[in-house]
Amino acid sequence: MRAIAVDAFRGPASLHEIPVPEIGPDDILVRVHAAGVNPIDWKIADGVKADAATGFPLVLGQDAAGTVDRVGANVSRFKVGDEVFGAFWFAGTYAEFVRGTPAANVAPKPRAVDFERAAALPTPARAALAAVDAAELNEGHKLLVVGATGGVGSYAVQIAVQRGVHVIATARRDAEPYIRELGAAETIDHRTADLVDEMLRRHPSGIDAVIDVVSGRDALERTALVLSSGGRVVTTIHAADVEGLAKRLIKATNIDVLGTTGGLDEVARLVDSGAITVPLTRVFPLDHAAEAIAESRSGRIRGKIVLKVA
Repeated sequence: MRAIAVDAFRGPASLHEIPVPEIGPDDILVRVHAAGVNPIDWKIADGVKADAATGFPLVLGQDAAGTVDRVGANVSRFKVGDEVFGAFWFAGTYAEFVRGTPAANVAPKPRAVDFERAAALPTPARAALAAVDAAELNEGHKLLVVGATGGVGSYAVQIAVQRGVHVIATARRDAEPYIRELGAAETIDHRTADLVDEMLRRHPSGIDAVIDVVSGRDALERTALVLSSGGRVVTTIHAADVEGLAKRLIKATNIDVLGTTGGLDEVARLVDSGAITVPLTRVFPLDHAAEAIAESRSGRIRGKIVLKVA
């Protein structure tokens, strides 16, 4: 089968011919129609999750949508031909086939979207759902989303708005229409205004929560100044000093994007109900994966990038 892989950490991603994966009794084999492109993909290619068991060629990609091609003897939830989407961690979805274990990480594809949009959902939408849950948001609460125009941020804005939350989002001026369309009530151009100063000017008594998907520890600790006592900080890049922030009466949560389980059925329900839409920015053919990765690395993406495989 065709697959996009690297032959060494930090090496170029290129097209390879490799065997179709074998499956065990608890696995399914999915014929990939589309694969989502996430920052974690190129971080893995750079060696961020390297260990002694890592083998090459290393096929990239975690997220995919497609049809079930084979099922293991112990699998009862799916049958051949079912349309599915999921997070196939470390299995390599930039390929014509991917092996996965259905429990918690694969679900029926949302009916309301095509394969390309379904592939743009699993890791970022599930991380966004976990982040909004961790922020303990109720109707009328105020939330700042830092990094709102990317994949996780775009979904976090929509999920929070769907729960009746007043969302303030960071966005460049040219991205303001995009993030407003997703439901943000306010935007702040973090390039032209100091984020903390502007937030305190607008909300001097503080807000309820911050979801930050881009900032390092020092920046996150300063951003927490916008919170009222008892506020919550959630980060998807493990930037929160949980104990240090607790001393400031702030509850902090580090979301492990690759450790999040479940949630896909809820994501599908939100999509099918129209509560969230998929902000699909660009679709690349599989053999243009290197270009898609370069665009993801740039950090200037609004929404999601997807590879069309089948």
